Amino acid sequence: MQMSCTKFITETKIFSASGQTDTNANSVIFVNQGTSNVTVDGFLLTPNQSWNITGNENEVNIKVYSFSFSGAGVNQLTVIFKRYV
Repeated sequence: MQMSCTKFITETKIFSASGQTDTNANSVIFVNQGTSNVTVDGFLLTPNQSWNITGNENEVNIKVYSFSFSGAGVNQLTVIFKRYV
């Protein structure tokens, strides 16, 4: 018996300036890897914090998320997407 699998890829983007990103993914993880704070759609991430948004099987999040950095330090927001292929 052959198992049917849903195929997906992961994609990583790194941002160092305030802006926005679309998702078009099943799940997305925002990770503050810098030393300054970053706010993603009103949700504050201090250094080394992350925010994980997951969908159920075959769901796709189509939201555009805005983010901005504040405070002194290094700005680095890493965003990891799970995208169906």
